[in-house]
Amino acid sequence: MEENNKPVLQLEDISKIYRSKMSFFGDAGKEVVALNHVSLKIFKREIFGLIGESGSGKTTAGRLIVKLEEPAAGKIFLDDNEITGLKGKALKDFRLKMQMIFQDPYQSLNPQVSIYDTVSEPLLIHKIDNVQTRKHLVLQTLKSVGLSPPEDFLYRYPHQLSGGQRQRVAIARVMVLKPKFVIADEPTSMLDASISAQIFNILLEMREKIGVTLLFISHNLAAARYLCDRIAVIYRGNLVEIGPGEEVIQKPKHPYTQALLDALPKFGHWDEAESYDTLLSMERDISQDAACPFFCRCKVANQRRCSQESPHLMGSDNSHLAACFYA
Repeated sequence: MEENNKPVLQLEDISKIYRSKMSFFGDAGKEVVALNHVSLKIFKREIFGLIGESGSGKTTAGRLIVKLEEPAAGKIFLDDNEITGLKGKALKDFRLKMQMIFQDPYQSLNPQVSIYDTVSEPLLIHKIDNVQTRKHLVLQTLKSVGLSPPEDFLYRYPHQLSGGQRQRVAIARVMVLKPKFVIADEPTSMLDASISAQIFNILLEMREKIGVTLLFISHNLAAARYLCDRIAVIYRGNLVEIGPGEEVIQKPKHPYTQALLDALPKFGHWDEAESYDTLLSMERDISQDAACPFFCRCKVANQRRCSQESPHLMGSDNSHLAACFYA
């Protein structure tokens, strides 16, 4: 993607803090930093991957962008328009442009609502087309996500579909609005590999057909390599690496990205596969709040510097950056 283009979506210094629940012994809940001063730009028609393990803050970022939650600090822009604090009609107009595909198709679909009513509901809410043209649009959209012939699915209910078919319906419900930006939050984590590949191809086709920009949230670097133009890696609320998808996979700079690659299943030429071996078997204790966020788990860390300083994203060029003193 051309860096001199204006970004479709921009996060500026976003932070989000939760307070954990009170413990059984009555201890006050402590603050948990879900996102720590995160800034990034996503450009038109780009598929941007946000990758990290469970609890890294990637889903929180998605929820903030679609305004299911508000950030504790920082600003979010869609097409140069700030979206933090939107209410009323402005929020409804925003929802027309920004949609989210959730992780679990079993929970994201109402079991008491037919597939036709599920997919046509966004059109009703936003008063798009009339009854006749809505049905035609729903049929077109169901066909585009691989539910064919679409007439066979119109009046079925979610329990009558497989997991892959449910996720296709969830995608159709999003895409029927032809949104500008879509967040796909682990959209294939509950599907097997062959169905996952089909879902990825649907997302790629949607980008080509309607020019949608996608934020793909996942823990799976292999999936991100197949789908994403650029990849950002997040660890405990901190962006630790960002760059072109293939380059992040082939030449990872940050020890955490390298550890994620080591964790991928390897088949065949096991002995020939490169191993980075950057992960400690036991975490270190951290006494300094200013320490590198990955210091507690990093085998290659400098004991003095990394325990006292937190690095910022940096690199020899602006396309591939890593938050590591020794990248």
